[in-house]
Amino acid sequence: MAKRAAFSNTIWRTVVFAGAMLATPVIAGCGGSSKPATTPTETMTTEDQATADKAAADAKAADDAKAAEAWRCRVLVAEVGRLARRGGLVRINVRAKDLKRASRVEAALTAIDAALTEGAQASTYRLPATTRAA
Repeated sequence: MAKRAAFSNTIWRTVVFAGAMLATPVIAGCGGSSKPATTPTETMTTEDQATADKAAADAKAADDAKAAEAWRCRVLVAEVGRLARRGGLVRINVRAKDLKRASRVEAALTAIDAALTEGAQASTYRLPATTRAA
């Protein structure tokens, strides 16, 4: 039963991964580490096993968050490059809280460089001039 659950979990992760990365180039060598092994249950009480499992799950969640951040940055750079190559409108939005993380700042600057390399022209939004009614 556990083997079947692990297999279905792998399939579900593959489906989610494929859906999230649709039309985005896959970069080889990326991804998180394998799930940390839990401690043996023969010598542990239920509470100790639960604590060990929680610690292992927390470590796995931290690894997944780091991998997600890396993918987010790669996707930004890849999509900006693709849009600029096709002559589309490229808008790179950077929030103030994004500037706290070095990886996001680096990804934004790399995306800007990629867009300029592909021939994008820097511009700003211009509001149409309105005439006042008399």
